[in-house]
Amino acid sequence: MKYLVFMFLFVGCVNSSAHHHYITLEDANFALVTDRYFSRELDFDSLPNEQVIYLTYWGARPTAELKYGEQRLSIFYQGKETEKIYLELNNKTKSITFNIQGKPAQYDAVYAQEHRGKVTAEIPEVYELTNIVLAVADKFHQTNYGSPVEGDYYRAMIKWFAPFKDHALFNALKNVDYYSLVENGPAYVFVNDEIVGSDIYNGFRAKDALADNITLLENFAKTSGFRTFYQQQTPYYLGLTKQFQVDTQPKNIWKWLESQFPARYQSYKVFFSPLGSGRHSARMYKNNNFKESVMFISGPNRYENEADSASIRAIKLSRTFFTEIDHAYVNPVSDNYIDDINLALSDLSSWYKGGSYNKPYSTFNEYMTWSVFLLYAMETYSDEEYLIIKSQLENFMENKRGFFKFEAFNKEFTRLYKKRSRGQTVVDLYEPIIRWIKNN
Repeated sequence: MKYLVFMFLFVGCVNSSAHHHYITLEDANFALVTDRYFSRELDFDSLPNEQVIYLTYWGARPTAELKYGEQRLSIFYQGKETEKIYLELNNKTKSITFNIQGKPAQYDAVYAQEHRGKVTAEIPEVYELTNIVLAVADKFHQTNYGSPVEGDYYRAMIKWFAPFKDHALFNALKNVDYYSLVENGPAYVFVNDEIVGSDIYNGFRAKDALADNITLLENFAKTSGFRTFYQQQTPYYLGLTKQFQVDTQPKNIWKWLESQFPARYQSYKVFFSPLGSGRHSARMYKNNNFKESVMFISGPNRYENEADSASIRAIKLSRTFFTEIDHAYVNPVSDNYIDDINLALSDLSSWYKGGSYNKPYSTFNEYMTWSVFLLYAMETYSDEEYLIIKSQLENFMENKRGFFKFEAFNKEFTRLYKKRSRGQTVVDLYEPIIRWIKNN
C-alpha cells in the first residue's frame, strides 16, 4: 500500500508565527481538500517550491486536509494565521504555506446593541478608495468585473482622480487580485491620513492585497485629496443607502427567509460602491454570541439606466441582495445533503457550463438560491411583476450564466413548494428536488 509518513514538529520558539509540519512522501500524488467539500489532485513534481494557499472564512473557520490513501493531515486555525507544511520526496523538499483567516470579526457589546435586528448598508471610506483606484487604473476591471463606466458619479470621480494616474500605486496594482484588494476595504478605516485596521473586522479575504499596498494607498489618498472627494460625495452615498432600504425592504426578506430556514442572524451588514462590479459574495461571522451575515453587492445605481419600470428595477436590486443573503440560509442546509448532491450532480456538464461554480455543491446552491428568490417574488410582488422577473432571471441563468436547466429546475421546485404540506418549509423540499435532479 502506498502511504505518507507524517512527522509533526511544532516549532517551539515563542516568536514563531506558524506551525510547521514535515511530511515524507513515497509517491508524488496527493489530494488537498478545503472546507470539507472542495477536493483537488496535486502532484509533487509540478508543485512550486513554495506554494501559498489562502483559506478564507465564509461561515466557519476554514480547514484544509492533505489526503493520501488512508493518511490525513488536517490544517486549521490554532490561534496562528499561518501553517506551513514541508513535503519531501526523493531527497527534494517543497513547502505549502496556508494563510488562514481564523478570526475575521470581533463584536463587542456596544456593536451588538447598536446592530441587533438591523440591516445596515454602507459605502465605507477605504472600500470606496479601492474601488476608485481600480476604476481609474484601466479598463481591465470594467471589462472583467462589470464595473460601471457611466453616470454623474463616475464622471466626477474620473475628473478628480485622472490627473494622478501616474502615481506609483497604479503600477504596483497592475496585476492585483480584485477581491483581495476591494473586499478587504471595510476592514480598514482612516485615522487622519493613516489607514489602520478596523476595531470590528480583521479582514474579508485571507489574501490581503490592501495590507501589502497600504503605504502607497495612504500616499495616493493624500496626494489626490481623496478624503475631500469622499466627504463631498457623502450626500450621494447616503441617498444610495436610503434607496437600498426603500427598494429592497430587507427586513421583509429577512423575515421570509427565517420562516423557511432554521438559520438565525442578529444583524445584516451590506457593503456596496457606486463603482461596484457585478461580482458579489457573502459570509457569516459569529463572535461573542453575536451572529452577523455580511455581503458585498452592487449598489442601486447599477440598474438606474435600464429600460425596465422603477418597480422592476427595485425588484432587480432586491434580487441582488436576496441571492447573496440567502446563501447564509441555503448553504447550511445543503451541508446536510452533500453526498446526495454529489451523486445527483455527478455529471455536472449538463447542468453548468463550468467556471466558478464547477463543483456539485456550488452548482446546487446557485440553483437553489435563485429559485428560492423566485418563490419569494411569487409571494411578494404582483403577478405581472413576478412573471416579468421570472422570465428575465430564467433567461439570465441559462443563457448568460450557463446554468442550463434552471427553468426546468425552477418549475419543479415551484411545483413542490405549491404542493407542500401544511407546516412544511423550503427545507422539506431538499430531498425531493435532489431526487428530481438525479432523475433528470
